Amino acid sequence: MAQGTIVATLLVLLLAVCCTTTLVHGKEWIVDDKGWTIGISGWENGKRFKSGDVLVFKYESAMHNLVQVEERDYNSCLVVGPSKFHDSGNDHIQLAGGKAFFLCSVMRHCEQGMKMAVTVE
Repeated sequence: MAQGTIVATLLVLLLAVCCTTTLVHGKEWIVDDKGWTIGISGWENGKRFKSGDVLVFKYESAMHNLVQVEERDYNSCLVVGPSKFHDSGNDHIQLAGGKAFFLCSVMRHCEQGMKMAVTVE
């Protein structure tokens, strides 16, 4: 009888851990129906992002990239500070609190509106 109670308790704990892990992940946002491309700037307007949400950037990796930068680099469209480069064409970025800045560093794509600033609640 005691073994049955222990097994049931362990199953309940395992289920609780699985459910908690799912809740922490947050919402998955596909960045625009056209993908991460020139003119994307503004897609983020009016959206409420939360810590744990995931942005999915889909793009042609031979033509674009995705760089997470600091605000100064975002404003100037020049990547000079600390940054994270992505080039898979299907990048998943989990958001933390505060602001996150993204741009394409290929040729002059950033200046043509291929950049995005996200505020996370």
